[in-house]
Amino acid sequence: MFLDYKVQEAVQFLKEHEPPEGYIVKFSGGKDSIVVYDIVKKSGVKHEVYYNFTTLDPPEVIGFMKRYYPEVRWIKPKRSFWQWLVRVGPPTKAKRWCCTKLKHAANSKEAGRKIVVGVRADESWKRAKRGRISYNPDGRNYVYAPIFHFTEEDVWEYIERCKLPYPSLYDEGFNRVACVVCPFICGNRRLLERHRERWEKYYKKLELCVAKYFERKKSFYESIGVRSAEELLEKWYAGEAVARPEEKEESRNGSLWEDF
Repeated sequence: MFLDYKVQEAVQFLKEHEPPEGYIVKFSGGKDSIVVYDIVKKSGVKHEVYYNFTTLDPPEVIGFMKRYYPEVRWIKPKRSFWQWLVRVGPPTKAKRWCCTKLKHAANSKEAGRKIVVGVRADESWKRAKRGRISYNPDGRNYVYAPIFHFTEEDVWEYIERCKLPYPSLYDEGFNRVACVVCPFICGNRRLLERHRERWEKYYKKLELCVAKYFERKKSFYESIGVRSAEELLEKWYAGEAVARPEEKEESRNGSLWEDF
């Protein structure tokens, strides 16, 4: 009954905040977005559903979405992750330009709209602190989280009850099925090696792009003791903080993105 109450409450939350033009629902193919999208449909609120094509998601998830969710509209970025990587270097946990450029600010038409996401409070203390309704300055819109109070167990129980399809990667032991190259994987050698083995082509491309970036910024990195692209990449894999010339510009200009 507790899950039933949470579902009813989520439906009521959506109805109470429904805008005249309808919501924009963000879909990623992950378990949370599968559940929130199903609840949105059951609530009867007006909505559109979009997937931000990050160019980094597992091909297994891409295939899953094409098969089971063909109605989802794709938003493709003006520049891929790889193009941005050569331009500004690997993202870090503190400076996740990948999320900003490929997700949060990827579609200018979303400005001023109400965005529905599958964020849950128990994912992290930062997400819990953000609250159920939050403002996204990158996209200039408000973000609504109907399943904010769901636990991971609630999500899986809902999927089983409603017999919803989900990516097979979960059954293989992957707890997250988002970007296969991500700064949050760095420092976790076991998980990192699993990703590198499973999606080798992505990591080969990562090596090539970091090498191109390093050549552009070689003098700077040599001045701080980083002698090669391989060394820079190894530090990134280890989760070590490495200064970037763009961050020096940021401190002077107030924004990392002024030149872009």
